[in-house]
Amino acid sequence: MPLVGVLHMAYLWIPVHLLLRALAAMAWVPGTAATHALTAGAIGCMVIGMMTRTALGHTGRALRAGNTELICYGLIGSAALVRVFVPLLAPALTYHAVIAAAILWSCGFGWYALRYWPILSRARPDGHPG
Repeated sequence: MPLVGVLHMAYLWIPVHLLLRALAAMAWVPGTAATHALTAGAIGCMVIGMMTRTALGHTGRALRAGNTELICYGLIGSAALVRVFVPLLAPALTYHAVIAAAILWSCGFGWYALRYWPILSRARPDGHPG
């Protein structure tokens, strides 16, 4: 379920983006909140979800999310939440939110790179080409 669940999490960011975009059009929130809901939220979660799913599938591994994938999903999802909502709820903390989100984002994709390097750089365990 988490391999599909992360995609649903990504899709949930789209109505959040649209709501924030509407609120920004009325000058109730900054437009950057909507932009980051789309980019860090929808796109970021979709990218990590697809990267893990395709890497597992194309290397002949079970399409099952383990701890590595859940950590990546949690870090990227948390980065999006921090980047979008902390500046809305506490504008004085915007700088710190940007730094925290960047660290979470980097850790999520960095953890993927570390954990998936062996998967992507070695032969498939089932012996098939690819």
